[in-house]
Amino acid sequence: MMDTARLRELGLQVREEPSGVEVVLDLEAASLVNPITKDFITDITFQVMGDRLIPIAPPAVVGMTPILLSAIDAAEEMQALLLDTFSDHVFHLQRRSEELQLLGLPADVDPQSLELSTNVQEGQLAVKLVSDRQGNFRIAQAIRGGEELATAAGHVIELSEFREKAALTGYLSALLGEPVARAPQAASGAEPVRFVEVVEKFGPQALVPPRSSLELLAQLQVEGKAYRFAAARIAGRTFRGLLAGTQGKVWAGRFELDEFPGVVRMVADLLKVAPEAVRLVGPDAPQE
Repeated sequence: MMDTARLRELGLQVREEPSGVEVVLDLEAASLVNPITKDFITDITFQVMGDRLIPIAPPAVVGMTPILLSAIDAAEEMQALLLDTFSDHVFHLQRRSEELQLLGLPADVDPQSLELSTNVQEGQLAVKLVSDRQGNFRIAQAIRGGEELATAAGHVIELSEFREKAALTGYLSALLGEPVARAPQAASGAEPVRFVEVVEKFGPQALVPPRSSLELLAQLQVEGKAYRFAAARIAGRTFRGLLAGTQGKVWAGRFELDEFPGVVRMVADLLKVAPEAVRLVGPDAPQE
């Protein structure tokens, strides 16, 4: 158990609670400021877990990086570290809020906990994304047709990889097994463009500019089951890929174009079947 004398030397008030040892740090002149309410945070409560101090109150600091006591020699160092950590959180909060707004999505910030979240809607699918203190988004909840998808929670989403809202909604739909909506044939410009048409019209020597976005979708049948392989360019020759079936994500990750073996071979390797079992199909093939 941590020596209470050592804790007091660091300017911490020690108290025994049913849940364990807690300590309170009075920030004195180094108060933190809630960027939403503008209220001062004058003290922070920590749970002592071995060599770590885990912030548990007030809500605005919950989830911040724990403090390693072995790395701290004086109370002033702890206060300076807290200020830096909190400033980093505020930076990520502002950065991610701006990214959401650029995508046309709401940036909802809880004024007390400073938790950033957004809701993404696509057809019958509604997804809530929540950011942690380091600016990493994860799926907190996904609902399709009024029913919650229990297996969806926890998936990490790197927001900076999506340049448009449509790219994000498309990725989430594929990730969670949302059926592809077929556009009415009469809707001008709503039909998908086949890549063979692009090659026919522009020729095989046409280039994709270095900074242009590029998204591709291949639909497949593997042993009677429908799958979709979606890929989106992140930068240069680096792509983000996703293989999904009717039950949702099978695989997701990045790949380099030069090392990509092709959709058929990639899917065969991921599903551990022979390449001959993977068949590319058109957009009108059944997806269920």
